[in-house]
Amino acid sequence: MAGNSLPPRRAGNAAAIAVVILATMAVALFVGFNLYHADTQKERQSGQVDPRDAPKSPTDLQVAPVKPSQPN
Repeated sequence: MAGNSLPPRRAGNAAAIAVVILATMAVALFVGFNLYHADTQKERQSGQVDPRDAPKSPTDLQVAPVKPSQPN
């Protein structure tokens, strides 16, 4: 049984700290993305769209193509 000794206590503490750091990073990313989404959603609902999100050309997939007017 000498070959199946437990790892040192510091290794367990280091693993716990690593898990806590990763969980904190995941929560921070989740909250950050939600805040960003809320901000952009508020802009879209108010009609103030960021110029970087505006269509760049008539064939841009963000907007329906403009139909040419028919002569009368």
